[in-house]
Amino acid sequence: MRSESFRFFRPTREVREMAVLAEIGRHPAVSQRGLARVAGVSATMVNAYIDGLVGMGFVEVTGETNRSYRYLLTAEGARRRDELAEGVSLELEALCARVRQELASYVPAPPSPGVAAA
Repeated sequence: MRSESFRFFRPTREVREMAVLAEIGRHPAVSQRGLARVAGVSATMVNAYIDGLVGMGFVEVTGETNRSYRYLLTAEGARRRDELAEGVSLELEALCARVRQELASYVPAPPSPGVAAA
């Protein structure tokens, strides 16, 4: 999720949190730079995310140095990731329906079969 690819929508803190949790679940040996790239924030900001996630019991960190760190998504972290993913999915579905409805008012309907276009 690179934020520079979004022109009209900027990911919220919760969406970034979901991205970090999902990436840790997929790749426990991911670097903070890798997490920053996925979340679309700086490595310094990811460090703050990790501290918060550890504090909430969603992630555990092992290893002596940043080169040997391994992140473990806890059961609570997996539940949080899934809760966030479900919320994002529901909001996106509602947003898509609303945008489709709004765009329909701007785009003329195609002509009916057998009716010549003017």
